[in-house]
Amino acid sequence: VNFLINNSKSGLDVNVAVINLDKGSLGKEMLEELGVSNLYVDKVQAIKDLKNYDYLALYEIPESFSENINENTKPIINSYKIEEGNNTGVFEANLEEKVNELLKANILIDNKIISNRSEIDKNIIDLQYNLKQGLLTTESFFPILLILFFLVTFSSNISTDLLSLRKGKILERFLSTNNKGYQIMGSIYLSMLIAQTTMYTLSFVVMDVIFKYKFENFGMLVLNIVLMSAISISLGVMISRIFQDPGVATVVITLLSIVLFFIYVGGMNGETSTSVTGILVTLSKFTPFYWAMDSIEKSILFPNAFILILMALVFFSAGSIKYSSFAKKV
Repeated sequence: VNFLINNSKSGLDVNVAVINLDKGSLGKEMLEELGVSNLYVDKVQAIKDLKNYDYLALYEIPESFSENINENTKPIINSYKIEEGNNTGVFEANLEEKVNELLKANILIDNKIISNRSEIDKNIIDLQYNLKQGLLTTESFFPILLILFFLVTFSSNISTDLLSLRKGKILERFLSTNNKGYQIMGSIYLSMLIAQTTMYTLSFVVMDVIFKYKFENFGMLVLNIVLMSAISISLGVMISRIFQDPGVATVVITLLSIVLFFIYVGGMNGETSTSVTGILVTLSKFTPFYWAMDSIEKSILFPNAFILILMALVFFSAGSIKYSSFAKKV
């Protein structure tokens, strides 16, 4: 979703059309940048098609569009709709943004700050940025956070699997292999950790190769996937041993992961906003998301990794009762 939003020209593939009456070239250039394919030069035909519900909305670029821009005057774009409430908000916002960009570029050209419109993003006040290697881009932050959230949420599957193995008496049969309980549980834990780490690392590889998201320190990202996988598995083990019912375990883990996620997001917003209580900022530091994202964003290992390991141990030991008792109980 993040990839599609950032690479979409119009924001949404909304069914709209545009009447381009502009006598200059700026209207055509703007519509090409927006990716508008439904164009009219005949207003009468355009209105007729709108009334036939061929489009959700119709927008009219005036004849004086380029002239207005060159005179540093914001042109008026008329819109025609059969009914209000159509899902055209994103397109209209992008249209507004493009008009503002044209005005901005023209003002900068007139003042000889830039020489042409392609230099619109030029650093006009000569700022020098000193960015620390390893910091996340805004574009990469959101997908990483969501995948870590899914990783924790899907620990409900681990609980379900363990309880299914117990119900089928498979865990009890493991005892006949003369292996100790901690060996059996350890092998299950390790196999889950390897499988989960492999799959979630693969998801980031796909993001990197196919969707072209760049991660400055991929090794640090993989390390935090391992640590978050350990927390996810430990959480699944704890919940399965406390509640011992697949349905209840799934609900509890889902609710717990959502609460932890929103505490973290609320705390993150609270660091830059006075409208969020300071208590939420403090509570966010008790969530695994805080330490994992901080480690990935800043490319730091200590104390973040140590704290995540402690969290995994707390979850695991909280549900760590005698293996034989858990395996044999029906």
